[in-house]
Amino acid sequence: MKFEEDSRIKIARKILALSWIYFTIFLIFIMGASFLLDIEPFIWGLPAWVAIGNVIIPIGFVILLIFVIEKFVPDIPFIDETPDSGEEQE
Repeated sequence: MKFEEDSRIKIARKILALSWIYFTIFLIFIMGASFLLDIEPFIWGLPAWVAIGNVIIPIGFVILLIFVIEKFVPDIPFIDETPDSGEEQE
């Protein structure tokens, strides 16, 4: 007997992979900014790596996340579309 996987599980796995890829890219940008930028004061007296790595990059990634969710994450119904055969329908 073959087990038929719910389509919501397949979508959830794709979204999980997408989220790990997005988070990895975010960490690369944060770590790159922290490593490559100077300690000279930049914004609000903060060093450049702190201002860009902890303020500007996260704001940019939040804005980018809105577009990623709108484009790549589908709406998933929380209830089954077909009722079980053993239950009565009302």
